Amino acid sequence: MTQTVQQQVHLPLRKAVRIAWRNIRVRWWRSMLVTSGIILALAFLTYVLCADAISRSVVANGSAHLKASLEKEGMLAVLNNADARTQTWWMVGLALLVSFVGILNAMLMSVTERFAEIGTMKCLGALDGFIIKLFLLESMFQGLAGTAVGVAAGVALSVVEGFASFGGETAGLLPGLEMAKIGVVCLVAGTLLTVAGGLYPARRAARMQPVAAMRAEV
Repeated sequence: MTQTVQQQVHLPLRKAVRIAWRNIRVRWWRSMLVTSGIILALAFLTYVLCADAISRSVVANGSAHLKASLEKEGMLAVLNNADARTQTWWMVGLALLVSFVGILNAMLMSVTERFAEIGTMKCLGALDGFIIKLFLLESMFQGLAGTAVGVAAGVALSVVEGFASFGGETAGLLPGLEMAKIGVVCLVAGTLLTVAGGLYPARRAARMQPVAAMRAEV
């Protein structure tokens, strides 16, 4: 005999946010592992883009003395080389791929390991939409935190490398506006990728039958 849930409660968004944040705190160390994967992926992407921006700024606006020094060391030819520019864009593509794979893998692990919890919530009458909303909120929180730290780390690494490669003159050559735009783009992209990475496993888990979800082996 098929049994149906007689009453299902639609919880407000504020309640879902509170539950999502509590789940992150309860699983703090697991959440940190997921967030660390996001941090590494976005740090790599931001570093590649910002380092390229700094190099272009040095070539365009560097002093004659700095350019002469770089040319003497053979670095100026590398920075102006078309093949080097192509290699940089390959690196950007690789950074995007690494970011996507890293974020997707982290979110798949985060959601899939909690099938039993999802089954319990469904047995208690939770709607599929609420479960998806809950996991997407957790993904968004982790994505915002991990992406922000990753972007900051990537910018810092690119600046440190700039000073190491081009000397103190780098301070006056930093393309602040362009680096800020790169940071914002990476922040938005990382957060969206994190939420997108959690969407498929969350929908798959939410559509499972409660008993099947509770018996799922991860």
